Amino acid sequence: MTQAVRGQTAHGVVIIGNGGHARSCVDAWPVASDLQPIGCTGHDPDEHGEVPYLGGDDALPGLVRAGVRHAFVAIGTPGLRARLARGATDLGLELVPLVADSAQVARTAQVGPGAAVLRSAVLGAYARLGEGAILNTGATVDHDCTVGDFAHVAPGAHLAGTVTVGAHALIGVGASIRPGIAVGDGAVVGAGAVVVRDVPAGTTVVGNPARPLPQKAIA
Repeated sequence: MTQAVRGQTAHGVVIIGNGGHARSCVDAWPVASDLQPIGCTGHDPDEHGEVPYLGGDDALPGLVRAGVRHAFVAIGTPGLRARLARGATDLGLELVPLVADSAQVARTAQVGPGAAVLRSAVLGAYARLGEGAILNTGATVDHDCTVGDFAHVAPGAHLAGTVTVGAHALIGVGASIRPGIAVGDGAVVGAGAVVVRDVPAGTTVVGNPARPLPQKAIA
């Protein structure tokens, strides 16, 4: 493990996660960045893609002792991503953001620590992407939007201006949200949904127009 990172620790980033989302993040990593991935941690040694496999999550303390100082959590699920991010910072690792070369980020936009703006995504003027949030491939977040910590805007989803997305919320693939809408913490907007009304915290909405999923009756 130490040998794998020797000589690369000053500007090396450990990728926490080694599934499909992690491979997408490594593929989108900006080539000119001083900080570059040196390897990944995760549960399956055969799922490492372009970068070396460094072990399970229990390898992180050893990497810190070897001199690694930066991390990026590449897990798509909001709750798990938040938990792993907290664990990394507790070890003294600094979470770094990822902005792909093909992404468009306005000069006045803010990208939080550990956040990801992947290929062809757009973050508009005065928009804010919170800590550990994901703006996935081809998604757009227009002016004055706020995407909360560890939220996930999935590929091809589109947020019009002044939308607020709460922490740990998930905006599904291809969903569209009209201007001024608020999506609460932990809410889920289904794939392809068209959101024209506020979505309360913890609610799942689907369809066009988006409506809450009916709750199952308790036997």
